[in-house]
Amino acid sequence: MKELNIHEKLNIVQTSMKVEKGHKNNFGNYNYRNLADIFEAVKPYLAETSCTLVVTDEMVEVGGSNYIKATAVFADHEGNEIAAYGWARESVTKKGMDDSQITGAASSYARKYACNGLFAIDDTADADSMDNRDHLSQLRANTKGEVIVRTDSMVKLKRLSNSVHFKGAKTKKGLTIEAGVEQWLRELIAEGLSEERTEDKVMEKYIKLKDLEIGFKEEQENKKEAA
Repeated sequence: MKELNIHEKLNIVQTSMKVEKGHKNNFGNYNYRNLADIFEAVKPYLAETSCTLVVTDEMVEVGGSNYIKATAVFADHEGNEIAAYGWARESVTKKGMDDSQITGAASSYARKYACNGLFAIDDTADADSMDNRDHLSQLRANTKGEVIVRTDSMVKLKRLSNSVHFKGAKTKKGLTIEAGVEQWLRELIAEGLSEERTEDKVMEKYIKLKDLEIGFKEEQENKKEAA
């Protein structure tokens, strides 16, 4: 199988990853995404492409004002890198914040903008901009009360479980890979773990399943070459 170069790997992330604006600013009445949302969304793609993301920042003085210059670096295992930068100026004063908080806020903004540029994050319409309460009530009425709300990571895991390379494969319980993942997700949701712990478990499962897919793919390619 052809090894992808660093630009092709970044292209996979840029064209596939979506980061919803899952937070609401009630004062300004708008939805927004934060740096943590970007980090969580990119993790499955880092696992898929065997790449890393490192984000750093530094203080720079421009025209007598302090700026935070953030650098986001996307790198592969061969040491190839692609970087993007984000800038944010420190406010002289900000109500309710001390000096360290002002710097921290500027750092978060700069890092987020650097990641936005690196991963070509667009302004996709937000699911949170809709009134989901009425939507869910209608779904429950049509499905006798059974509605399972799943995160983006769960959806990506489910999609991976349907890979063409798993065709004919069975779990130890005799289920297809897709059915096995579906059962696992239902059991995970039923556990009622914290959101953070649930996401950690989904990520662990995704990485293991991705490794399994790569193994199946290599085995199938070897069989073709030997035929």
